Amino acid sequence: MQNDQIRTIKPGAIFIGDAHAGASRPQFLKFLRALKAEPTPPQIFMMGDMFDFLANTTYVQRFYEEEIALINELSQKCEIFYFEGNHDFNLREIFPCAKVYPNGAQPVKFICESGEAVQVAHGDLFLPRLTQFALLSLRNRTFLKFMDLLDRALKFKISKMILKSQEGKNLYRKMPNFNDIIAPKIDSYAANLIIEGHYHQDEILYFGEKKYINLCSFGVRSKIYEVAKSEKFMLIPKNLNLN
Repeated sequence: MQNDQIRTIKPGAIFIGDAHAGASRPQFLKFLRALKAEPTPPQIFMMGDMFDFLANTTYVQRFYEEEIALINELSQKCEIFYFEGNHDFNLREIFPCAKVYPNGAQPVKFICESGEAVQVAHGDLFLPRLTQFALLSLRNRTFLKFMDLLDRALKFKISKMILKSQEGKNLYRKMPNFNDIIAPKIDSYAANLIIEGHYHQDEILYFGEKKYINLCSFGVRSKIYEVAKSEKFMLIPKNLNLN
């Protein structure tokens, strides 16, 4: 369900990023369950790394069976834009009714109701070539099919090991030089408004006329961002109580 149409970001749209859902982080599943009992937002922007590890492989689809079913149910009611990250990729077959953007299709241009152009991406773009090559190699469909066959032969020991290794991962580290990390790649974006996840910093930076918004990790703060109805594009952060 992909096309080149430039879509409009609607007031009330939700942005959520880097939930890193897993055995030790159930917040994303609670969020998806809660959406069933709430008025459905017009759009949901899932900014990547929503899962500790999800690809078009056998075991992880079983492990995240409920989350996958809930996203597919929601995608029948509202627009879901899923920006694949470095922990979740090759998802188009898993989420057939969502607009799934792989790394190579990002950043994606949208138009705000105010007329402003905004580019949206997970955040692992415009990195050093060696790093980018390594990340893209891991997302290769042929490689994943081979690893899935091997994983099945080993009774899913590989997938279980990957998921287990992520359980105690520290998802937040303040980057005092965050401005210096983003500055080298900012000119690779054409729009003056940029939204990314990936770094988990929950910061807004300015580079001349360009405004850069980095979202927090939902797995750390259970925070989403809602698009306000305003003359200028504005994200309003909201903390959720998912107990």
